[in-house]
Amino acid sequence: MTDRLRVAVLFGGRSVEHEISVISALQLMMAIDPAKYEALPVYISPSGTWHTGEALLDRSFYSRVPSSLGGLVEVTLLPKPGVGGLTKVAGGGVIPVDVFLPAFHGQYGEDGCIQGLFEMAEVPYTGSNVPASAVTMNKYLCKMFLAAHGIPVLPAAVVERGDAQRNIQGVVASIAADPRFGAYPLFVKPCNLGSSIGVSRVEVPGDLAAALAKVFRYDTQALVEPCVSQLMEINVSVRDCNGAAPSVVEIPVSQSGVLSYEEKYMRDGGKKSGQSQGMASLTRIIDPPDLAAEIRDAVTSYATRSFRLLGCSGVARLDFIYDLAASAVYFNELNAFPGSCSFYLWAKSRPRVLYTELIDGMIQAALRSYSVVSSLERDIGLRALRT
Repeated sequence: MTDRLRVAVLFGGRSVEHEISVISALQLMMAIDPAKYEALPVYISPSGTWHTGEALLDRSFYSRVPSSLGGLVEVTLLPKPGVGGLTKVAGGGVIPVDVFLPAFHGQYGEDGCIQGLFEMAEVPYTGSNVPASAVTMNKYLCKMFLAAHGIPVLPAAVVERGDAQRNIQGVVASIAADPRFGAYPLFVKPCNLGSSIGVSRVEVPGDLAAALAKVFRYDTQALVEPCVSQLMEINVSVRDCNGAAPSVVEIPVSQSGVLSYEEKYMRDGGKKSGQSQGMASLTRIIDPPDLAAEIRDAVTSYATRSFRLLGCSGVARLDFIYDLAASAVYFNELNAFPGSCSFYLWAKSRPRVLYTELIDGMIQAALRSYSVVSSLERDIGLRALRT
């Protein structure tokens, strides 16, 4: 099996979504085709150190971090072309890597930061590039970009942490006076996070300051949006497979009306076995038979168009809101690396795509992209400096 490609699966990281990344990465490494690929686990600790070793494949390892890190090899990726892999911190030497697969959720991994390092090192990597990662991570920028291209979105306002600290009463009054929002309730969420962390439904103006304070524990920007009283959430995954190809759609089911962190990651599997299965454990209706064709078609059309407009690659999940009262579909947000890679949607698609095939497609797309980018000319010689 010496002709297998070594795929460095990077996960963990300095985000509050750290543990969700670990779950997604473990699922992915179990599903990768061992005949074609050798998965090399690369764990980035909450403090930012990089480590590799077979122990990372054991789920119980992470309950003992940071004490368990001592048995691993500390590595790093140098922003230097031609190194060919991960450099060992102690003693030097390089662990060869053919492709990097970032399995991060949230900041410093899904937002363009790690992608920029890959670009500096000139290595092939899966998923979206720097601009697409950065824009899709910022919910407000993503919505405004798509709105400019005719994709329907709900109105939104951004509150900066510094503005709220200086004059919270003024911020609350400004939102109350904004004609785009109308009456309460409102939704307040971090602008640059996922996994439903820091999200609040604000019923009255007096609760807005507390909701903003909750967001500012995790992010420097809060997104304020109107609440659609009669809504249905509809999600769809898109992958680059000779163009943007959509999966079947799903309707996630919430017991509370707002999908929380606990509902997404700790329902069913987490409660019964003590082991969360990530987004795969969420209660959902996949490929709902009674969903009107025009709604399904609108969601998949907006999703594939958004995927292309944003320049996404790999596998993404796009979440939409359907306003039952107004019969209107709105783009909500895009997950550049969705929990569990949305394999549960592709397994029900036609034709069916197994998780192993999904990962293979991501890696092959990364190699194609790398080949194209590597063919571009970088050096035009010294001309301006010689004049």
